[in-house]
Amino acid sequence: MLKSVGLAVSGLGWIGKKHAELIKMHDGCQLLGLCDTDSGRRRIAKQLDVPFYQHIEELIERERPDGAIIATPNQWHAEIAETCAQRGVHVLIEKPIADTLSAARRIQHASDDTGIRVLIGHHRRHNPLIQKTRDIIRSGTLGKLVGVSMLWALMKPAEYFDVDWRCRSPGGGPNFINLIHEFDTLRFVCGEIRQVCAFADSVVRKLDVEDSLSIAISFESGALGSIFASDTASSPWSWETTTGENSHYFHADRNCYRFLGTSASLAFPKMELWEYADNAQTDWQHPMKMSQRQVVHADPLQLQLEHFCRVVRQDERPMIDAREGTRSLAVTLAVQKSIRDRIPVDVEAISSCS
Repeated sequence: MLKSVGLAVSGLGWIGKKHAELIKMHDGCQLLGLCDTDSGRRRIAKQLDVPFYQHIEELIERERPDGAIIATPNQWHAEIAETCAQRGVHVLIEKPIADTLSAARRIQHASDDTGIRVLIGHHRRHNPLIQKTRDIIRSGTLGKLVGVSMLWALMKPAEYFDVDWRCRSPGGGPNFINLIHEFDTLRFVCGEIRQVCAFADSVVRKLDVEDSLSIAISFESGALGSIFASDTASSPWSWETTTGENSHYFHADRNCYRFLGTSASLAFPKMELWEYADNAQTDWQHPMKMSQRQVVHADPLQLQLEHFCRVVRQDERPMIDAREGTRSLAVTLAVQKSIRDRIPVDVEAISSCS
């Protein structure tokens, strides 16, 4: 039998609590303790019948976990990861890896110096829909990928902004909170992003952070992409509403992404493949047909947890390690710089900054 992996969770906001609940329900791991600086969240530990701590050092010393999930605010990720690394505890860090590239590199160095394994929580890579999309594109089914169109638009509730950091730069706003998922997905499915050019405004809520963005993207492969994003639009077209991944959101049976190739195109997440009816007649005056690719759905957070357990056991290498997480952060920071300076920004230039 496989050894049960002992895990802890640091940070008990919505996603930290969700991780704790998943661990508690999973046979392959054991929830040893929870940590949060807010003593009011002791009630979560009581509900799950596990010890509660306000300091991660004390939790590790007393409970001796094999791994820890870091779900604190972004600016604390590096410090907590270093604390875990010094004590030989492997980590799963909620996205983004950190709030700055220098902090992300601290995590890389901690991993390199101590040998602990770092998995970054870009959980969409584990989603069977994304895995299938990547397979379709990489197999050549679409021919040469020439373009990607993404629409992420929904209406966040007013109370969402009662949390102060969500209203302020640099961590608030759709770019850092939401679109980092899209950037990581694009890198995973389509290859590295070379350059971005972005515009943003806060014309509706008039907060310090944007509420709408328009982003042009160029890939190293030569493909181009576009993203329109808004968290103040009455719209059914977003990852959250169309994939059905999270039952917290209204579900709309629609597509939100399109991957466009020279031979065929794919509408996501309904997995509708459009191609010409006759391979010998492939131009705009000839009919196309649509077929739907079937995908067996599964909870990506649970799949990510199972992967993390295998990473801790050293049965697998992390699907997205600290360096990969840093690259996705660099795209997000490049978009931020493009908005601020009103210029196109090379992602590699951001990545190479100290």
